Parts: sequence; structure tokens; C-alpha cells
Amino acid sequence: MLRHRLLIIVLLTTLALGLAGGADAAFYSKKETRKQKREQRKELKKKGKQEHKQAKLQKKKEKAANKKATLEKKKNTPSRVQKKQQQKELKKKQRQDRKNLKKELKKRKKAGTAIVNVPHPPPPSPVIVKKKREIIYPRTQMKPRYRIDVLAPMYLDDLVKDGSVTYKDKMPEKATAGIAFYEGVSIAADSLKRAGFNIDIYVHDVASAAESADMLVKKGSLDTADLIIGAVQSHDIPMLADYAKRKQINFISVLSASDAGVRDNEYFTMIQPSLKSHCMWIDSDVSRKFTGLKPAIIYRTSVPADSVAYSFITNDSGAKSNFKTLLCNSLPHKNDLLALFDTTKPNVVIVPVLDNTYADSLLKELSHDFPATHFEVYGMPSWNSIPSLRSGNPFPNLTIDVTTAVKIDPSTAAAKYVSHTFKTDYGGKASEIVYRGYETMFWYANLLKYYGTFFNTKYSDNTTAPFTKFEIKPSWDKNDDLMFNENTRLYLTKYESGNTTTE
Repeated sequence: MLRHRLLIIVLLTTLALGLAGGADAAFYSKKETRKQKREQRKELKKKGKQEHKQAKLQKKKEKAANKKATLEKKKNTPSRVQKKQQQKELKKKQRQDRKNLKKELKKRKKAGTAIVNVPHPPPPSPVIVKKKREIIYPRTQMKPRYRIDVLAPMYLDDLVKDGSVTYKDKMPEKATAGIAFYEGVSIAADSLKRAGFNIDIYVHDVASAAESADMLVKKGSLDTADLIIGAVQSHDIPMLADYAKRKQINFISVLSASDAGVRDNEYFTMIQPSLKSHCMWIDSDVSRKFTGLKPAIIYRTSVPADSVAYSFITNDSGAKSNFKTLLCNSLPHKNDLLALFDTTKPNVVIVPVLDNTYADSLLKELSHDFPATHFEVYGMPSWNSIPSLRSGNPFPNLTIDVTTAVKIDPSTAAAKYVSHTFKTDYGGKASEIVYRGYETMFWYANLLKYYGTFFNTKYSDNTTAPFTKFEIKPSWDKNDDLMFNENTRLYLTKYESGNTTTE
């Protein structure tokens, strides 16, 4: 079944998407009748009028904004009379200060106190309040047809040689995510085609030397893209983000939670919330649900990622006093944990550890050593892939809360469509990444259709997102400098008594 599935993928990628030989293939290409051409010309004329109307309206808004700014500046600038009044008041104050100083010197002289030079008090330093810079995008372009380039590591050169699949049963782990994402994108493309969308979708296997992120940028293969969607790893993000900023093309990173050090880039968007966003959300949720309770934190500093997560939870500052903490660079003993918990009542525990093996061992220890004590445990997003959480009821006295960026309701029409289409086209059950490929392509295609190439100011419109209701906002650093755009919408998955729920 897997061999058949991969051959279908290769065939679709080669023939339908035009990867082989660099052919300019699209998902839908039909010969147009004369009637269709007339209708297209009418549509173009109609859209041209709309664009002219929008440009006129935009110009009017800019004129109004400039007028408002001029009035505001004029309002805040003191008049000539006000300036004279301010100068008078300043001179009056200086005269009064000199009089007060003379009086003080006379008093000291009478009292026999040594006279010293008393400096004139310096004026108070002005308080400078830094404002977040306004993000201004180029004027959006409404086009009759859009191009979307999708980048994903599929390793097709390794998996298929001379038309034959090189592996036997299980698909290699390194290719699983990229191929699953491609499958979701292809299902979305079929939906968009039937809905009448005019979009050309080009898929690039960035695991191939000929189509690596570096080669695509050097060859200018993405220069005509209206949107770049990447299910890429963190090492490819800086180059693609920099390219997107230079070319003023939106680049969407879908699966990686790493910003890879990107800063000051309004064209880079992270769909997967960062580790910092997850940790801040956990801190907020615990504070809201367990008011007056002092939660415990079991943390590690021997692993850099875990140390960073701990600093995010505690906000790098005095917030550590709000928690009972236990440093555990190795698994703790029962006596260490006894000093941390009150075994006579439920305990809230935050564990900012991303290593699933360590986390699983710690959960087993808590459950085994304190069977009569209930623990509400908050873990990291990586924990969603711990197998034991979804098998039976291994931790009967633990409620395990894990943040996730995805909520897929299988009962919805969209989810049923993806599930049925995947089973028909590829066989088996669709993974979460398949759904993510589908929803990303479907939502962004709608943003392009309704708002044009620069839809960034319309991110609040998530009505066409099939599953996850994204909340994409500019992310700022502690100095109020722009970093990038980030989806901050998170859900909480609960693992309790053998049941899994997402809220």
C-alpha cells in the first residue's frame, strides 16, 4: 500500500505539478472557448474598475490621514504666544531659584555654616516613550490568476530511482512530514479547482539538490510567486525570510516552531506558535484557573532548550517567587519530590522539558510514587507525540495538559472530505500534517482571492480556515521592535483517565 501511495505521489508531482524538467504545469489547464475568453475579458475589465476604485479610495484615505497628521502636528506645536508665555514662566522660575539660593546662603552665613558652591539643579531629563513602528505594506494587487509555491522536504530522489520505489514496507521517517504535507496540499488544490479558483500551485522538493532553498533563491525560481508556503526546517528559514523581504512576497512557515533568529520582517509569518508563546500561554492558564495556588515547577538546565523554556515560564525575572521549584537535571528521587508537594491535596505541576523520554519517565515516577495524590501536570507541545498518553490509562492519578496549535474536529464536513479523499487517493488514515497541508493551502488561497497579494492587514478574517481559527499578529521584542508575524492561537489537549479532549 505504501509503495503504491508513493508512486501516485511521484506521478502527480511529476505530471500535475510540473517538477520534472521544470515544466510550467498547473493544477488546472483547459482550452478556453470563445465564450470563456469573452467572460474573462469582462471579468478583467470589471476587476480593473474595482482596482481603480480601490486605488482612488486608498488615495482618499491617505490624503485624509495626511491632513489629520498635519492638524495633529499643528495642534501639538505651541503657537508664538504660547512660546513667549513658556519663556516668561521659565525666566520667572529661574529668578525665583536664584532668590531662594541667596536666602539659603544668608542663612548659612548667619549660622556660621561653611559656604559651598551649590550648583543650580539640572533640569529633569525628558522621558522618552518608544512607540511601536507602524507596519506599512505595499498596495495589494488583485490578479486574475495567482501563483503559490510550496516547499517541502520529500526526498523523492532517495525514495524513487528509475521509476521504482527503493524502500519495502515503511516509508523513511525523514520523508514522512514532507510527503504528508504535500498530500494535504494536493487535496486542497482539487477543492479549490472545483470551487473555480484561478491558482497555479508549484511544489518543490527542497530535499533535492536541484531544488534546495538555496538553489531556488539563486536561480530566481520563486521570483514570480505571489505567496511562498514552506513546510521547511529551521535552517532554511533565514534565507527564505530574507528573500521574501527583499522581493516583498509573503513567506509562511507552517510546521517549524523556530523563528531561526529572523527579526524586523513583516513578510515572514509563523503558523506554528513559538515555544515562548506556548510557555506564556501555560503561565497565563495556570494563573487563571488556580488563583491563590503556588504551582510547582520541575525543570532542567542541562539541556539548552529546556533551560530556555523554564525562563519563558518564569518570565526571566522575579516571577520565580510565584512557584515552588525543583531543579532535576537527572530524574528526581521520591524524597526530593516529597519536599515539593502536599500529598494531602491536588498539586499543580509545570514541567518545561521537551525531551519526551525524560518526560515519560517523570510522569511514571509521579504516578507510581504518589498513587493517592492527584496531579494536574502542564507539559510542553512535544508531549503530544508521547505514545503512552494515547494508550489506555497509564497514569490514573494524573491529568496531563499539553498545548497544541491544531484542533481538528473529525465530525466537520471539511475533515470528513479530507479523510475520505485521502483514503481513496492514497489509502490509509490521514495524519495531522495532511490536515495542516489542506487547511494552510485552502485558507491562504481564499485570502489571496478576496484581499490580493498583501492580505496581511486582513489576517483577522479566519472564516475560511477549515479547522484552526488562526490568530496571526505582529510579534514584538521587549524593546518594542518588530520581529515577524506569528499565530498565537493555542488549544489545550487533556489526557485523563484514558480519554483525550481538546479545548
